[in-house]
Amino acid sequence: MNARQAAFYRQAQSDWSVFRYFHADRSSWRSAVQRVWCRLIGVRPFPFPVCHELHYLQMCTEKLAKAYFQTTPSRDGHAAFRRFLTELLANSNILTPLGFATTAELTRWQGSVTSIVGAIEDLAPSIADRKLLPNPEYPWPRDAPTVAPVDHPFTAEVYIHLDAQALCGEPPFLIILGRMVETMRSSAWHL
Repeated sequence: MNARQAAFYRQAQSDWSVFRYFHADRSSWRSAVQRVWCRLIGVRPFPFPVCHELHYLQMCTEKLAKAYFQTTPSRDGHAAFRRFLTELLANSNILTPLGFATTAELTRWQGSVTSIVGAIEDLAPSIADRKLLPNPEYPWPRDAPTVAPVDHPFTAEVYIHLDAQALCGEPPFLIILGRMVETMRSSAWHL
């Protein structure tokens, strides 16, 4: 891993950590513990707007992709993650770190996350503006901003895709993304 890759990788790890903080496990046990803890110390739990969660998810995927490549062509910009997933098929060494036994399993998983990857890339402000879509970072539309990201639920843009993919029988996108973040620095990735 060269110095540029290491810098992008470290930032992807940080972005992933922030995303996981905002996208905490919403299990009933955790929620109950959080309510009791907050009551004991006298604070109210603060629900962060979903735009913050998605902003860090988008940034994590973009920087993880840029960390994978020796150099990042400027043409990829915010849309590097789709190319990154496509190129993974050429590296059979990453199958085990990601939890796949065969290239066919990885290929099936890639097919199951196509809509998620597109939705996440569309969150980047430059792409969202071009497609007249909402983004989690800046108010829109660009020429006459009237909608703040904190006021938008982003359900149709991302969460419907994540939920559908999690139910399709393939490993959930966020699980595999977490494995990517955890293992990319290993020699199996041959960076």
